[in-house]
Amino acid sequence: MHASYQSDHIELSIELSGAARNFLASFQNKILDTICKQSGIKDTTLKNGKLQLVGNQSAITNIQSYLKQLLPEQDITIANKLKKYLQSCSKGLLLKNFVQKYRVGIFYHEISTDASVTTNNNENDSDQDENQSEDDENDDSKSSSSRASSTAKSACGDAKRSHVCVKKYIRIALCSDSKDSLYKAIKELESYNLRTQSWTLTQEEISYILKQPQQGKPPQKNTTFRNQCSQIKRYLLRLVQALSNITVQMFVFHKNGVWRVKVLGFPDHVSKAMSKIKNCLDDNVESEVQLPISKTMAVFLRKKASSDIRKLEKTHRIKITIFLPFYRKRGSEEQDDDDGHDCLKLIGCNSRINLAKENVENFLESLSEQEKHFSCGSWDHSRNIAQNIRPRLTAIQNSDDCEAIGWIKVYTATERRETTPKITVSIVGLNEEAINGVVEQCQNIVDGYVEWKPTADEYRTINVALNIKKSPSIAAFQKQWDTDVRLDGNKNTIIISARSKVLADDIKEALLSLGEVNKPRVKRISEFIPIQPNIRRFVNHGITALLNEAKSQKIFVEYQNYKGVTINCGSDIINEIKQKIDCIINDIKQKIVKSRLQLSSAESDLIRADAYKLACRIERETKTIIRDVNADNTSSTLNVNDNDTSSIMITVVNNRGQTIVVEKGDITKAKNVDAIVSAANGPLYHAGGVDKAIADAAGPALDQECKQLIAGNKGSPFPAGTAVKTTAGNLLFKCVIHAIGPQYKDGKQQEHPLLFSTVLSSLRLAEDEKFTSVALPAISANTYGFPLRDCTNIVVCAIKQFFADFPKSNVRKVILLDMDDAACNSFAREVVVDHRNTLVADEDNYVMPCKLPSLKASWKWEDNDGEKLYCEHDMRSIETAFQQYLNTWTASELIIRCDALNTGILTNYQIHFYADLKRILINDPNALNKRLICGHQLKEASGYRRNIIRYPVVQEEDSPSVVYQPKPLDSYDLQAITTETAWDITGITNESVKQAEAAVRKAIDMATISEPFSINLSQDLEDHKEQLIKIAAQQRIEINFEQECSEQLRMTLKGLKANVFEAKLKIALYAQDILKTHADNADELRPPEEWGNQETECKLVEIPRDDPNFIRIETRMKETLDTVKIEKIERVQNVRMWSHYAFRRRELKKELHLMPNLQIEMELFHGTNNTQPSEVYNGEYGFDMTFCTSGKWGIGTYFAQKASYSCTGFAFKLPNGKRQVFLAQVLTGDVYDCPSDPSLRRPPKKNESVSGRRYNSVSGDTRGSKVYIVYENRLAYPAYLITFTC
Repeated sequence: MHASYQSDHIELSIELSGAARNFLASFQNKILDTICKQSGIKDTTLKNGKLQLVGNQSAITNIQSYLKQLLPEQDITIANKLKKYLQSCSKGLLLKNFVQKYRVGIFYHEISTDASVTTNNNENDSDQDENQSEDDENDDSKSSSSRASSTAKSACGDAKRSHVCVKKYIRIALCSDSKDSLYKAIKELESYNLRTQSWTLTQEEISYILKQPQQGKPPQKNTTFRNQCSQIKRYLLRLVQALSNITVQMFVFHKNGVWRVKVLGFPDHVSKAMSKIKNCLDDNVESEVQLPISKTMAVFLRKKASSDIRKLEKTHRIKITIFLPFYRKRGSEEQDDDDGHDCLKLIGCNSRINLAKENVENFLESLSEQEKHFSCGSWDHSRNIAQNIRPRLTAIQNSDDCEAIGWIKVYTATERRETTPKITVSIVGLNEEAINGVVEQCQNIVDGYVEWKPTADEYRTINVALNIKKSPSIAAFQKQWDTDVRLDGNKNTIIISARSKVLADDIKEALLSLGEVNKPRVKRISEFIPIQPNIRRFVNHGITALLNEAKSQKIFVEYQNYKGVTINCGSDIINEIKQKIDCIINDIKQKIVKSRLQLSSAESDLIRADAYKLACRIERETKTIIRDVNADNTSSTLNVNDNDTSSIMITVVNNRGQTIVVEKGDITKAKNVDAIVSAANGPLYHAGGVDKAIADAAGPALDQECKQLIAGNKGSPFPAGTAVKTTAGNLLFKCVIHAIGPQYKDGKQQEHPLLFSTVLSSLRLAEDEKFTSVALPAISANTYGFPLRDCTNIVVCAIKQFFADFPKSNVRKVILLDMDDAACNSFAREVVVDHRNTLVADEDNYVMPCKLPSLKASWKWEDNDGEKLYCEHDMRSIETAFQQYLNTWTASELIIRCDALNTGILTNYQIHFYADLKRILINDPNALNKRLICGHQLKEASGYRRNIIRYPVVQEEDSPSVVYQPKPLDSYDLQAITTETAWDITGITNESVKQAEAAVRKAIDMATISEPFSINLSQDLEDHKEQLIKIAAQQRIEINFEQECSEQLRMTLKGLKANVFEAKLKIALYAQDILKTHADNADELRPPEEWGNQETECKLVEIPRDDPNFIRIETRMKETLDTVKIEKIERVQNVRMWSHYAFRRRELKKELHLMPNLQIEMELFHGTNNTQPSEVYNGEYGFDMTFCTSGKWGIGTYFAQKASYSCTGFAFKLPNGKRQVFLAQVLTGDVYDCPSDPSLRRPPKKNESVSGRRYNSVSGDTRGSKVYIVYENRLAYPAYLITFTC
């Protein structure tokens, strides 16, 4: 205390405690005003941390005692880690908010340690961030008042080692002018609890993140793991920053090829941050699934089911392609046959790929795929008959009236020696009826192949007529009968390759008649009778008796198909038969009764399941026809409507019915929309992207209007943040709104508020025009480089703000429509976020209106066809650089990125100003007040130059600004998206149609259940409900949540039994993920410890002969190969391949968590035969499904339990005579053991009536060994490469 006297007043300095000093530094005004009002106090100031008072002695003495009452203090001990977290997280924003919330001052005392607490630590030393010390890792994460619970939490999980942690604590003092605030502040500090949650990133996630632009800049090619860790960290933090009031710390580590992420923060913050990151990565990171299919199936999907493939792509928003694997010159791997196959490749984001895979597999199984065998007299006959069948099968493939295709199997010489002569046709069709049609035609051709041996006289007569007299010639005869006829003079036989036995018999008769002059020649006519699909079954049933009766007259049905029937008979009776069939058809048409059913997507799937098994049964029982109206309108599944490209992803609605829809599709083909929004640039040039697509579709009228708008704007570009409108030209909309979005630079040039203003301006323009619906894309996200997450967040917030500002708006629906999957996924994720409580810092407050200063000059560049405007952003940059040049006459270093008009992409241009400008301005002081060529732009890529011209802009008075007061946002509810399919039931009587309709409803009711279900979730229930609603939507069931109770989330699931069962499994897995140990067990994802620190991605390491693994493997091989001599065993260390395998293993564990005693992984042998082993251990997928061939258990990758199977029959042979096989780790999971079945393409379902769940692999016995077959990539890892002799 220091004092000095002035008359009757004294000046006294009072030492303050650290907490009081800090409190007064933040909240001094109120306190000092209170002290000044005390009697006898003349002045108070806070200087150098001391309170300086001027006043009389007694008053100052009273103030000293008053301060103790006015500023109470209290101490509390918290973990030093918590203190560091509060100080460092978000640059201390958490601590600042805490201080402001409770009006407290904080002072930190000494740090103490407590080494008495034993914890289980499952974290590696490598988990230290560059800014995080080892002490930080070991600090307790709670305040001292709740250390016990923290210890319990840290002790949970899969502990690897136990040790004594030296925990650091710090005593802090809190000071406030309110005891109540001080009490609440201490209580909140005591409640603070930090949680650390870590997980491992997949290789696909790493690749995706590193490709993302940073702050609008193109992705950088980082050469060090440290730089990549920083880039990954920045990306993940940006994801979390999109959440309101969520603050966490992020650490990224890399070791031995494994990338780990650790999130530190308050438990609810960590949970929400993790959910945000996981959802974003799942929605954007693409993965690939390959499904092996037969060649026949591949042809069918291309030729007959392209619309079904498109529908699956549209429903699941994935890409499906059929590709032919690139086969190398080699034998099959572990398979017994060598029948190649194609693959179905599914590419899509992680959140959809698994469900899409299930549905694609179900679709493939709903198709009928069969092999039909036709016996032949010899392999020569088989070859000849196959040549006759191929053209028929080709015609079937190319026709649009047959719902099946066939493919002839080619037998090898070895196979021909081991089996009886035959023709095998693999057939794929939509149903049994279609397959039977192909089988019937093939059987007719087989029966029509006749090797006829007439008598010697008959042969001589026929030969003379055809080859000598040529009356007719053999070529003319073949053309007349459309049949190949060959005469074999060596055997005196005639080979007839007819389309049926009846035709063959007729040809025999015609050949015999060639020698009889007066006998009329046999003539046969084919006639096609069309039959409408909706009455085909009735007609076929009605004409069966007629055709059977006519068999004695040599009438046969040559070809029955989707559109009708072809009959073949003599010309004298063809009209009679046709007339009778026409009468039957007309009679049936008169009696037809039709009823239409509207079924949901799930109900329709039930009808289509198992090749329409349910529909076929009801049709047989009720004598009706049940048809999918959509399929009939598109010629069954044979045609594709390319215009139907849109797909609704999600819909949200507020309590006034104002709706936001996210839809993937072409905005120029948007349906039921009054206006569309184009992402335009300021000069309205339509350079590229969606802007150009709209302009091209609208035609020249739109472009002409845009030029008029620029002219009306005094030749200047429209500023970012505004919108203008034109007519829609050739497009069927009322108008096109051109939204001038900002070009993204670094996020600090008001890009966010400008984009917000752009969207608001567009919607207000639509409101002024009294439009009811508007579609808009992700403005500025593509060509202008706006970060996608920020873009979609701002666009959605702007739409919600518009609806809040205009509660009775004419605009009732806004459609967020884009062709880009990532944009649609980001929109879908954003619209369900509750933005009502979003707090934005002042510098980032994009809700506030943004208005840039008026342009001082307009800038253009010379093009071949005239001068072109720069956009407003570039004009401002050039003008700023120009003014600097005039002041310093130093060469400009400005580089701008603007549209290349012919490509629509941003291109770099250097701006250079002329050196003689100084002379020009001296000679003509008014040069700046008129058009002036100031320099040139230089295209960096090509070095091409263009003049740049400056025009002065007359400054106008700014209109008075209007204060914008945004209204509070509304809450939005997720709206279920239901799609219905129309089904027609056709019958001959009302009664039969009603019976069929009742049977369909009964089948649906019997398959529909309503079951209560509950999971143990008690926190963040709204977030969990949102995810569960999505699971229910994916499984096409209803979900209704019941009243919340402690520790449980209860619901009722209603839908088809199989869908409900599948939903329960997925919901249970979701809850398991939420409730699992927070510290992720990353050890199971790390490469084995014996790999050590590996810098290369893949290498082989030879194992010493005394190594336990060498001895174990050698012993196992000698169990079935006692003469084997192992040359060497090499461990395969492929980091990338192991990472994929380890992730699949972890996912399989989760899937089979209800079977804890099941051995899901086995060590099995695999021989590659003629394939180089390096193609396996250096490949992307290891044991690649694209190189698999058909075997006894279908198309898959085969592994053997016994070494003798792989080593003797399938080992790779080296030039020196030695051999090689792999010993692989294989994820067999839940195995289905069965006899040989070459038709398998994937493991069968476990219980089709209950769920679509499949077994994970198939096993069987062959050649004295148990073999295991997997049908997907990355389910096996080539652990060891064994070189041996035997």
